[in-house]
Amino acid sequence: MRIICYHVMLILVLVLQLSSCTSKTSPAQRSLVFNQNEKVVFLGNAFFENAVAYGEIETTFSLSFPNKNITFRNIGWSGDNVYAHARSRARDGQKFGSPEEGFGMLTEQITDLKPDKIFIAYGFNESFDDDAGIEAYRKGLNRLLEMLGQHCPELILVSAIPMEKGFGIPAEHIESRNKALKKYVEITEEVAFKGEYRFIDLFTPFSKENKYTTNGIHLSSEGYRKAGDLIAEALIFPQLVIKIDSKKADDIRNAIIKKNTLFFHRWRPQNDAYVYGLRKHEQRIAQEEPAQIEPFIVKQEFAITSLLEKL
Repeated sequence: MRIICYHVMLILVLVLQLSSCTSKTSPAQRSLVFNQNEKVVFLGNAFFENAVAYGEIETTFSLSFPNKNITFRNIGWSGDNVYAHARSRARDGQKFGSPEEGFGMLTEQITDLKPDKIFIAYGFNESFDDDAGIEAYRKGLNRLLEMLGQHCPELILVSAIPMEKGFGIPAEHIESRNKALKKYVEITEEVAFKGEYRFIDLFTPFSKENKYTTNGIHLSSEGYRKAGDLIAEALIFPQLVIKIDSKKADDIRNAIIKKNTLFFHRWRPQNDAYVYGLRKHEQRIAQEEPAQIEPFIVKQEFAITSLLEKL
């Protein structure tokens, strides 16, 4: 009798454990939750830097969560990679700067911003190393995520997009590039899965149509709107409170673009060499200029919040 009871209890335990395992969802299967007053950072290459001029992705976020008072900061950098090579300021006409300098600068930027969520888009530039660079990319991405994870509780990986046909680019070149790109997208997804990060696949849906870029590589306004839709769908966002193509949405988008432009000049001034670089000893007054933009950014944030409150 005791043996039978023991077996029954064992079966019940196994059933409960199995039920627990099957009901447990991965981050990718749950909707992304925003708390009040969170700060979101967009980090990556030209995918995010070019988004500054369109405001589509941030508009989608804002219209999904109009009452959360979310702050967005875009620190995308064209030509950048997971090693942060493009962020070095050693521009003296002879050298671009050491890789470690760029990574150190990125670490400082993230530390200063104190984000609650970071959307990370890399892989395109690294893919030019083809198969020989895959392991370096995997290692570099893991290193980047480890650093970011020390300063931010939630990281979301966004895949590269494919090259589009046309624009005078030979079809065989596009096919070759997309074949290499897909491998790096797969590595990004693999790293996300193993690290239990959210992963958003833009490569697959953008592979189905050829009408979303300005030159075969960089997204158009329509392309960024589609990217915003895909991100919202992947993260199970609430329905937009108003239509994305409405007049009110346009007003919000324009306010966002103005804010993003101000922030761009705040953290990447045109006189960079005099503010942060090798010539900063020549014009010390220039080092005070970026901080003077901050009140205008704050004012623009209020304008965006006011527009959202009226929805």
